[in-house]
Amino acid sequence: MKVVIVDDYMPTLEMMEAMLEHIEHISIYPFEHADEAYAFVLSQHVDVILMDICMPGTNGIEWCRRLKQHEQLQHVPVLMVTGCDDEQKLEEAFKSGAFDYIRKPFTMIELVARVQLAYRQKETMDQLKRTNEAYMESYRHMWTMQKKMNEDLRVARLVQEGLLPEPMNNEDVHFIGHYIPSSQLSGDLYFWQQVRPHLYAFIIIDVMGHGVASALVAMSIRSLLHGLMTKVTDPLTVVHELNRHAFQLFGKETKYYFTAFYGTIDVKTKVIEYVNAGHPPAIFMDDQKTVLLKEGGIPIGIVSTPPYKKGSIHFQRHAYLTLYTDGLIEVLGEDCSNQLMHTMRTARSFEHMVENMKKQTQHGKRDDDMTFVSIHIK
Repeated sequence: MKVVIVDDYMPTLEMMEAMLEHIEHISIYPFEHADEAYAFVLSQHVDVILMDICMPGTNGIEWCRRLKQHEQLQHVPVLMVTGCDDEQKLEEAFKSGAFDYIRKPFTMIELVARVQLAYRQKETMDQLKRTNEAYMESYRHMWTMQKKMNEDLRVARLVQEGLLPEPMNNEDVHFIGHYIPSSQLSGDLYFWQQVRPHLYAFIIIDVMGHGVASALVAMSIRSLLHGLMTKVTDPLTVVHELNRHAFQLFGKETKYYFTAFYGTIDVKTKVIEYVNAGHPPAIFMDDQKTVLLKEGGIPIGIVSTPPYKKGSIHFQRHAYLTLYTDGLIEVLGEDCSNQLMHTMRTARSFEHMVENMKKQTQHGKRDDDMTFVSIHIK
């Protein structure tokens, strides 16, 4: 403990020094002149200051006020020593930042107790300061890491969105997708491509959960799709191959699974073939009928050899397909498919239908990724 004593009367200075020497591990620095003490305190680590109020030149109150203007010294307790009963002086002393006061004459027990109390106060304030500094450093580090992570997620989202196909619009078909992640990254995915002059393949996928892990799974699946859909095309073969990939990716005890709706459109034979692997049923509509496409089986990644079935439906000109993930059900409710069918029936055009569906997705609380794909077969 480092204690500075400032008193212009030498006998008092020597008496206080003698009394305080009974405290273990104490270092005492006596000063007759306030200016000398002020210079010392600014250059040294000090724990407690004993200051006489009434001194020639700069009195103890003004000295304390100047001291407290320094940020590094604000928590050093100053004990005012006074021989008078002037309450106004004491009030000024406390306003200047004094921690406590002690009246002359005082006993050794009283002086030692007051100094030790002031020292404990200083230790508490020092500990609080260290804790606060450590907290602020931890917060700055955490904020820096969070900022970097947000930037990484932003870039990852741009990459993920870049993997989604652009709308396709030609003399046979018009594909368009709408993608809304619940967080910065999504487990939803859609893809389409023309695999033969008269054949188009399409898929929509919803990986369990959402966020980074689901997005990584979805991007792994996306890396397979172009080659897989080009080489094998057949819906049953494609979903079995995706299931095999899921077990390769996660092992036998897979913790992730995904629903999918995969289909092909043959504009020459006018047939849609598909497998619905645990996904919300796609909605098919032409001039003659509106049908929910449910044929398929369980989600991909549940069992190693799932028993999938293939469905098919014939279409006439100007047929429409709507596919969506279950995030849309969260927004529209269990009556989601009926609401979408109504939108499809009442739309003036394909573009009008898509815009109305986009408006429907903007309402309600949403905690899941949300995606829909609209297809017009011309």
